[in-house]
Amino acid sequence: MKKYLYIFILTVLAISGCKKDFLNLHNEDTQNKDNFFKTQKQFVQAINGAYAPLQTLYNGYFWSMAEMRSDNTSYEYDPNDRSTSVTFKEEVDEFRELNSNEIIEQFFGLSYTDIGRCNLILLNLPAAKLNAAVADTIAGQASFLRAFNYFNMVRLYGDVPLVLTDITSISDAFNVAKRTSAANIYTQIIADAQDAIKKLPVNYPSPADKGRVTKGTAETMLAEVYMTQHKFDLAIPLLRAVIASNQYQLNANYADNFDIHKKNGPESIFEIQYQEGPNGLGSDFVDTFIPWDYYDTDITGFEINNGQVNGWNIPTQDLLNAYEDGDNRREASVTDFTSNEYGIDLPFIKKYQSIGAVQGITANDFPVYRYADVYLMLAECLNEQGFAGGGDAFKYLNLVRQRAGLAPKTMGNADEALNVASQDAFRDAIAHERQIELAFENHRWFDLLRTGKAVSVMTAHAVRERAFKKDSWTINPAAYTNIRLLYPYPLNEANLEH
Repeated sequence: MKKYLYIFILTVLAISGCKKDFLNLHNEDTQNKDNFFKTQKQFVQAINGAYAPLQTLYNGYFWSMAEMRSDNTSYEYDPNDRSTSVTFKEEVDEFRELNSNEIIEQFFGLSYTDIGRCNLILLNLPAAKLNAAVADTIAGQASFLRAFNYFNMVRLYGDVPLVLTDITSISDAFNVAKRTSAANIYTQIIADAQDAIKKLPVNYPSPADKGRVTKGTAETMLAEVYMTQHKFDLAIPLLRAVIASNQYQLNANYADNFDIHKKNGPESIFEIQYQEGPNGLGSDFVDTFIPWDYYDTDITGFEINNGQVNGWNIPTQDLLNAYEDGDNRREASVTDFTSNEYGIDLPFIKKYQSIGAVQGITANDFPVYRYADVYLMLAECLNEQGFAGGGDAFKYLNLVRQRAGLAPKTMGNADEALNVASQDAFRDAIAHERQIELAFENHRWFDLLRTGKAVSVMTAHAVRERAFKKDSWTINPAAYTNIRLLYPYPLNEANLEH
């Protein structure tokens, strides 16, 4: 995306009208809904603005709700800071959040901000006199982003409002506040994703457009949608199309996927773009994911601002135990650390580490879809269609393992750890590989939901976490007592329904 996707648009869209004509005056030098959606430049600005909320979602909320919620990560307890912004995150990790929790409210609101921007683009585009190819590219991006937001919302909250129109008044807001069934939300997601596949290019000729969503991005997302619905047969041709496009390949070095100097590389299908500097476009993962009692300057180039900003998304022992000996992904993913405060091992995420010129503002992107994910999704779908010991399912699983420096899994292998003798065993192998390959990339919780293992895995994880936290710090008695699959519907939104 480079310079184009680093442009924010601040447009006043809700304009109250007056009956008297002499009061209906608009400053022609000010952007408003009457003079804005006219030119190609304006639509490019608008679509750039539709990417913008994703930066905030991934910086501050998504990893709490999709990674810390799982058995992959937790937090370091800070006895010196018991502010609500701290306890809100702890509550999400331990399944004890209320519907007034700021994280679930902010995620909800930002997602609808993005959906609203996409709606305005799609509603105004037909009347604009744009080149057909340009119009398709704009529409394809808006359709994808709307579908992507709804896909995340329906998986996290279940039934949510389906908003496809422009909201210009308080009464409009109340009218669309009623929740729509998850089934109908999925119908819209699929329609938008299919439209995006038809209209998006396979790539962009200009380097300035690096990072924009492509046809392959939409195909990958729609495949995941179908997998979530257990329609594996529909996902397979989409994943095969991504492979057949020859637009992507695995990086030879796993760590290159997270190298700040190699962003949007050959394995990247979609990643959230960030830019270093005092422009509000930077990421802060490296500071956020470091324990609050890490005092060295070698990771970021600065001494950590210890407090509520730090100590989040800490890898759990469950995850560390899942790494096989010789797996090169561990060194690329995790930094080992012994807590100064507690005297215990408290490793932290390495994937998003970089030394920047400004503290807490880096250019580290966040991966959403990588080509390795496509291989693993296809392997899973093929296995669900029927176990075949020598088939393509093993091929795609082992391509990912080979890059990690690991021996292949096969049927009838003399090594019990490498032997996969049944469809269920292959399911376990895929779940294991996805947990390691995609660790800290916001996939684990959704994978547990999709495979129906969230309750069993998290119940077992809770026993180990209670023991660990009880020995290290005080744990809330309510922690992990209600392993629920959906987040509570935000209080502010629930109030709109009445």
